Amino acid sequence: MIPQEFIEEVLERTDIVEIIEPRVTLKKSGQNYTGLCPFHDEKSPSFSVSQDKQFYYCFGCQASGSALKFLMEFDRMDFVSSIEHLAQRVGLEVPRDQKSDPDASQKRKSIYEVLDQSTSFFREQLKSHESRARAVDYLKGRGLSGEIARDFGVGYAPPGWDNLMSKLAISNADRQLLIDSGMLTEQAEEGKTYDRFRDRIMFPIRDLRGRTIAFGGRVLDDDAKPKYLNSPETDVFHKGRELYGLFEARKRVRKLNKLIVVEGYMDVVALAQHGVGYSVATLGTATSTDHIERMFRIVPQIVFCFDGDNAGRNAAWKALLSTLPAMEDGCSAKFLFVPDGDDPDSLIRREGQEKFEARVGKAQGLTDFFFQTLGSDLDLESVEGRAALSKLSVPLIAQVSEGVFRQLMIQELSRRTGVDSEKLLGITGLDRSSPTRERSPPVKQRQRQLRQSGLGEHATRILLRQPDVANLLDDGGLAKLDGVAEWQLLVELVRWVQQAKDTSPMLLLSHYQDGPYFDYLRDLAEQDPMLSQDQLADEFLDTLRKMVRETESEQKQRVIDDLTQKPLSELSPAERELLTNHRRSKPQS
Repeated sequence: MIPQEFIEEVLERTDIVEIIEPRVTLKKSGQNYTGLCPFHDEKSPSFSVSQDKQFYYCFGCQASGSALKFLMEFDRMDFVSSIEHLAQRVGLEVPRDQKSDPDASQKRKSIYEVLDQSTSFFREQLKSHESRARAVDYLKGRGLSGEIARDFGVGYAPPGWDNLMSKLAISNADRQLLIDSGMLTEQAEEGKTYDRFRDRIMFPIRDLRGRTIAFGGRVLDDDAKPKYLNSPETDVFHKGRELYGLFEARKRVRKLNKLIVVEGYMDVVALAQHGVGYSVATLGTATSTDHIERMFRIVPQIVFCFDGDNAGRNAAWKALLSTLPAMEDGCSAKFLFVPDGDDPDSLIRREGQEKFEARVGKAQGLTDFFFQTLGSDLDLESVEGRAALSKLSVPLIAQVSEGVFRQLMIQELSRRTGVDSEKLLGITGLDRSSPTRERSPPVKQRQRQLRQSGLGEHATRILLRQPDVANLLDDGGLAKLDGVAEWQLLVELVRWVQQAKDTSPMLLLSHYQDGPYFDYLRDLAEQDPMLSQDQLADEFLDTLRKMVRETESEQKQRVIDDLTQKPLSELSPAERELLTNHRRSKPQS
């Protein structure tokens, strides 16, 4: 069984827009995204996707659900395959046969809360701390307005060892939470705990839902080291996948069609200040294939912006190597090298938005940069040099997924070496299949369906929304429903919840994921019982009472029906009395 807290973590890290957008053409409309519904034919878009709520809803056919539900319905994946697919996308491995830890989900929620409080604290220090002048002057000197600082949540960690700790660590539990969230540093040997960030400009790192998951702190003095200090990895932050500024870029640009990858937080903020609001930065790590794949799920074009020196070109080459496995037809990667002595921040301040974006438009394409770099130390006029170029290129081109782009790279290698592309394919082995991306599994055999009566469905719907209502029932009430065929699934659900120490809607569903009624239960789980949270328990008990009364009435009617089929002479005195009372109670026609 997949632990519930793991499922919750996967959904917390998943952006539903990233899941749906490659399958459905979406257009930004206010806070949401809209498009033509993939679940029924329509000419006007009625399909809405909320990035804030991580939920989709069709006003035409009422299809609705989470990213998990979308995969199950659109790609026809089963429950486990859907979880595995989402987990792989966010860099997690699905645990098996582990006991559920209900505290893990609560811990993550607490970390989000303390990071949000830290963001507010740093913002306030930038406005009011006695040492704020240096930070304010620094930001003004970089041309940042108050509006941009607000939009990016820029703040200030004042000098001192315990400013944040004194404000937020009211109890030992608070102190431990600050340590777990990466905001405090603990030296166990010396018994010391202190603020991790001191006298730094603070940049909150946000996930695609806008939640603060970590911080980057920049020194005010360029001679101080390290120049940038990042939060350590925590339960909510994994720097190998995250990109600074991605949330802000999606929020600022209505139709995002490209992303510029820069090296520092200040570059991202400075570019946004001058109208280029679609840049991102990695978090102290080299650009990884995970980063690239994540960006390509959002935009078709990535432009890497690096210094023009040897270090910058080496970084660009590493980014190219990470890009090759992620390249697909329709994707584009380019490389922009800023002049010596400049960085994106200084360049756009000096040249302005128009000239900077002109440079972006003329950036060097991946294929050109690829062959230029590999051939830079080779004599391509010689046979030996062209053979060496082929030897260096082939294993890298083989990493590209099969398709038109891969074929065009082979043709470009053919042009540069003078070897016919068909012969080149056979000689090098590039005609053999390369690894392909994961495909959706075939539709599994349709599961058996079940239909309960209206009361049963209503009670089951409530139970799936709030499973702990099952604990309000005693054995006596449940026993009155046992043995009635149409109530057996509900009885089974209630008993399973009562035996489980901790459960949740997703955990309850996952228990039945391989059973015959999973489709039915999943459909009910997605239906809104149209009740507030505090009404669910009373409604559940009231519905069960109605079911008991209905069951007792039906049982009594069956007895009466049997008695009416017997001669009066064969009835006992008690049976005659029961039949007489029943006839008296019937309304006169």
